[in-house]
Amino acid sequence: MNPERIVLGRFTLEHRRIEVYQLAGGSTTSVRLRRIAPEPAVDLGYINRIGSPFARLHLYRAEWPAALRRTAKEHAAQICFHAAQQEAEVDG
Repeated sequence: MNPERIVLGRFTLEHRRIEVYQLAGGSTTSVRLRRIAPEPAVDLGYINRIGSPFARLHLYRAEWPAALRRTAKEHAAQICFHAAQQEAEVDG
């Protein structure tokens, strides 16, 4: 059985529509990236230690230039922080 995906948000990067998600019960300091458009949907990779200066984007297949990797990390971090704020407001 696959763990539940918790979708935190989506962003557009060039021609790609990317979904940022976490796995239920998994680390809260890492997020996974999935390309949802153009189809077919495919897992791109993950970012560990998000929010840390040591955060790193790990890609499964594609090799992106440094600027594109940096942009993807920034978008994913913003989505993650926004989701954490929303959760804190609900809990508070």
